[in-house]
Amino acid sequence: MICPTCGTHIPDGSMRCPACHASVGVTVAMPTLQGRWCPSCGAGVGWTDEVCPSCGMPLERTWGQPIDQQAQKAPDGPDDEQSAEEAMVSETDDTRALARIESAIPAEHDPDSKVAVQERMPHPGPLLLASFFSILFVCGLALAITHPWNPDANNIKATEEADTSMAGFPGTVESLSGQDSDENDKIDVVSGDDATYAQLVEAYGKLGRYAERADENEELFYQVAFGDDLDERVRGKREADMLAIDVSNLIELLGQVDITSGTYAGDVENLTTLGSWLRNRVDALTSAWTADVESADVAADQQRLLSLLEADYDASGQSTYKTLFDESYAQWEPVQVQQ
Repeated sequence: MICPTCGTHIPDGSMRCPACHASVGVTVAMPTLQGRWCPSCGAGVGWTDEVCPSCGMPLERTWGQPIDQQAQKAPDGPDDEQSAEEAMVSETDDTRALARIESAIPAEHDPDSKVAVQERMPHPGPLLLASFFSILFVCGLALAITHPWNPDANNIKATEEADTSMAGFPGTVESLSGQDSDENDKIDVVSGDDATYAQLVEAYGKLGRYAERADENEELFYQVAFGDDLDERVRGKREADMLAIDVSNLIELLGQVDITSGTYAGDVENLTTLGSWLRNRVDALTSAWTADVESADVAADQQRLLSLLEADYDASGQSTYKTLFDESYAQWEPVQVQQ
């Protein structure tokens, strides 16, 4: 068979031309001896048709007729040999005409075909229509949520008048106070330094009160530690233990104060030092009270018990830690720094 695109002779039954790679799956080559074909489009036409029913091009009446019919119409005489030769040439030319017969079987899919690429592209009309409705839906949803025409649509605060005459308050109120009041929306913002200063003031006051409790507990020790009233001695030990816990918790709280800005870093250090001196003094008290309660003969153990309490005493007969605390407490009072 012959390729309809480039005219190359190719094996029968081939789907593509090995020379130009054109598809020949829907092309069948038929000799003109079996039919008559339009020289313009290759469509099959009748022997007596003057115009091609497919393309409308004019046809020669004797073009493509079988040789026997041409011989019958050819005139007798010396031109017979020439007429026969022309008929053979016509037959030879007609056999080269290729009929294109469309097949019901679709051609092989070519992914590089321009037609295939255009078929895969979405049509702009439906795409624009879908985009328009999507934008319209989103805008409508936003309007339904925000209610720009009614800013109070989502306001849940109670604004209706309520009769409070039966609740012990005569008359009516226009809006409720408390949780629904606008006063909750006005929150005083406290800076980090102000919050730190408030914590230091509270810790400073506790240190002063704890020092007074230590003085009272030390005085109680000298009053009841060597007597026969065991209940009073146990009470004194319990007070000393509670005081030791309170001082330790206060020192731990001072270690958690935010001093990132550095404004009150020195004050935190001073208060921590005061707390350490006070805890050392209280530790001596708790040791003396514990030994006193556990002693079977407090009169005989009096010197040993006093040595536990007065281990840090100076020549003036006062605790060294108490002296340091009393001399520094008033000087190390936190002072607020103006921003």
